[in-house]
Amino acid sequence: MPDLELEPALIDDFRIPSANETLPEYRISWAIKTVEALWQEWMTGLPGQPAVSALDARWGSQWRAGRRSEVQWYSLRLEVIREIRRVSKSRRIAEISAMHAVAADYRQSSRSLDAFCKQLRASRKLCEAGAGQRAPANGPRRGLGRV
Repeated sequence: MPDLELEPALIDDFRIPSANETLPEYRISWAIKTVEALWQEWMTGLPGQPAVSALDARWGSQWRAGRRSEVQWYSLRLEVIREIRRVSKSRRIAEISAMHAVAADYRQSSRSLDAFCKQLRASRKLCEAGAGQRAPANGPRRGLGRV
């Protein structure tokens, strides 16, 4: 029979941390200014750092809990990841290709990454509120390549 300390239980693909493990103290980089860099931090990690997706898979929201600014920063940056996944699914393309499409939309928007994230959030909420109805051409969804 396996030792539970050496073989942590799996529930819904999430490992339950053992009692001797401590939460990582990772902070999302505020220096990131491009969609490509945000994608790297999220999917593979910045040099010498864990990927945000790996932290989420391992720790869920615990690794950022209790730090309001971190939770807000994470939530805002997650809008870009959601948009990449939405584009990937709607166009039936690989996520890396969708990331490049979203990055092109970002560059074309001439906005800061923060403003772009906020624009994506507003567009998503508008779409959710309208039950999938298309926003007017002059609305916040403009230039994002939404279908």
